[in-house]
Amino acid sequence: MAINHERPVSPLDGIHFKDDFISNDSVADAAVGTGRWEIVTIGNASTYSLLTAQVGGVLRSTTAGTADGDGSALRSFEDGLVLEGGNGGFAFRARYPAAAGNQLAGNNFRIGLDDSVTATSPTVGIWVDSDAGVISLQVDSADHGDTAASAAGVTTLTSGTTMVLDKWHLFRVEWTGTNGQGGPRFVELFVDNEPAGSAFCNIDNDEEVELKIAHWQDTGGAATLEFDTDFFEFWSFYNRDTATAV
Repeated sequence: MAINHERPVSPLDGIHFKDDFISNDSVADAAVGTGRWEIVTIGNASTYSLLTAQVGGVLRSTTAGTADGDGSALRSFEDGLVLEGGNGGFAFRARYPAAAGNQLAGNNFRIGLDDSVTATSPTVGIWVDSDAGVISLQVDSADHGDTAASAAGVTTLTSGTTMVLDKWHLFRVEWTGTNGQGGPRFVELFVDNEPAGSAFCNIDNDEEVELKIAHWQDTGGAATLEFDTDFFEFWSFYNRDTATAV
């Protein structure tokens, strides 16, 4: 499917945020990238680094190698966003690099918009979930229940669902329509420009989320595992036909 390049071009139209991780700021402090993401520790803190000799910026997250459950999350504007109906989405490019000792097993990430900064699944949000490289689309509401769709029919991924070690994959999530609570109605996931999953959405337009890039490991013991993010983009057009939140 062709990429939808339509984005808000003015704050009058909506929100458009993007971070290509091209920055001279130290990734050792809690102001990562041009978006100045906050670092929140999951277990023991990960190490972040900016890779050189790349086309655009690449941010690498490396778990601490101290205990099971180690990791960190990057978040922006804590509890500061809500999801209206209408058109919106997010996109990112990511890989599990073939660094020494790196593996898919126990190597997890969660990227999108949600309310959790732990390894525990969020109660609210729309995000792409990777459990050891197995991809799913998650669409959860604390008030009106959860929906989810596994990434089926993605021809570019091993076994249709699993990322390939040392291969970049492009993820794009888009939502359209308005549900009865004023939030998005229908959510779709595309991986490497192929339809990968879809779900209906029950989220209110007053349930709070934040931009999130979380990476952690659950191998059962200490492990130093790596994950790369090339960019993150989020957009949302203002919904001129909102329902009343309940």
